[in-house]
Amino acid sequence: MIREAAYGGQYRPLTESDVRAIHEASLIVLKETGVEVPHAEARERFARAGALVDGARVRIPPALVEDALATIPHEFHLASRDGRQDLWLSGTRVHFGTGGSPSKVLPSGADNVRDGDAELRDVALLAIVADALSEVDFFVLPVTPTDIPPEAIAPHRFYAALAHTTKHVMGGLISPQGARDVFEMGVMIAGSADALRERPFISAITSWMLSPLTFDPEVTDILTFWCEQGLPVALSSAPMAGSTSPLTLAGTLTQLNAEELAGMVYTQLVRPGTPVLAGYIPGQMNPRSGAYLAGTAEFGMMQAAAAQLAQFYNVPIYCTAGMTDSKTPDQQAGYEKMITLLLTAMGGASYIHHAVGMIENMNAVSYEQMVVDNDLILMVKRVLRGINTDPDHLAVEAIQRVGPGSHYLMDEHTLRHLRSEFVFPALAERNHREVWLLQGAPDLRRRATDLVNRLLAEPRPRLLPASLDEAIRARFRVHDGLG
Repeated sequence: MIREAAYGGQYRPLTESDVRAIHEASLIVLKETGVEVPHAEARERFARAGALVDGARVRIPPALVEDALATIPHEFHLASRDGRQDLWLSGTRVHFGTGGSPSKVLPSGADNVRDGDAELRDVALLAIVADALSEVDFFVLPVTPTDIPPEAIAPHRFYAALAHTTKHVMGGLISPQGARDVFEMGVMIAGSADALRERPFISAITSWMLSPLTFDPEVTDILTFWCEQGLPVALSSAPMAGSTSPLTLAGTLTQLNAEELAGMVYTQLVRPGTPVLAGYIPGQMNPRSGAYLAGTAEFGMMQAAAAQLAQFYNVPIYCTAGMTDSKTPDQQAGYEKMITLLLTAMGGASYIHHAVGMIENMNAVSYEQMVVDNDLILMVKRVLRGINTDPDHLAVEAIQRVGPGSHYLMDEHTLRHLRSEFVFPALAERNHREVWLLQGAPDLRRRATDLVNRLLAEPRPRLLPASLDEAIRARFRVHDGLG
């Protein structure tokens, strides 16, 4: 069953001629400047396909880009394990989920991040919360646990997520062996490699591009393996305007577009038809410190523009919104998150990660912020739905029936639309002041803390059959950190 999605595309920061100009400029960059590829096998693939290879520099002609765009899937689905929450990535359908992977956690009710770094149990607990939140469409592994040896992080993280949510799970892979382990785990759960390809309930993020214009050789190994398996992959490239890309928004978009096109070409050289999410993540430098800025209006504008570029190539986009530079769930977090969520969603971005739970840029995840962000996304989705003007919603019959001087409180039209026309955020304080005071005058964070605690206290069904769970634990020597 395909999960219901809202549609974006209402906000277009680029005109059609702007998009074409960025496309043409990107082709010039690929053909004349090229990309640095310090990976022998990848260079050989490019050379055999007709790229000009000079040392580690690879110059990609427009014809190779056209060939890649002819084989890359224009739409595809990311499966859920229960079959009821599949995502269909197509056109301007918009989905929201978690992101990662910081090593800091702000526990529910705490004023400061935990003294120790993120732990594996956080992956499991955050998966439980995400699984329960109505507006979270997918689960990107949100933290990197520090209580697990680096070589074992990939299978542990994916297992901890898969044991506690049936929503689609995506995560970064830090080694080829980790990629092989996660693939094998997916095959065990699906029953076969073909079954996993048919219903891919896991996918990978590969940050294969070191901006500007340089393939990361180790991550290219991971990308190559994942493409060979025919599973969906997000090509994450994150240049920072003024630092690792030109300061101007258009200049950053041009370089980023060239990087993404180079990655799309490579995936199709490895295995034509590989499902790809174009991972446009344009960033912005803080000119006062040189650090990364996450919650700016320009960030949202560039992400909406990136969505237009992906739509120009008719490829789903993996991108970012809902981050904040605030260190805690506060007013700054609210306005920074809403501006980027709204602009990016209205741009029609397919797969918006980092949308749930992120604070302090990408350095920490907050349990409380997750449930607050669920409310923000609920409101964004309502904006995307727009105003229905069919005859029933125009309500002429209701207006005639009620007439002047009466009210609509008990009219059948009101009762019929009461639960569908408006949205009701779970944490919004909408009582009279007297009622609020009688409840102890709880602020947003306290209400969020209470909700998180309730979600984590609810009984949870086993999501992996006992025998399969035991087999996975034995094969990969993994656990979920919960005991």
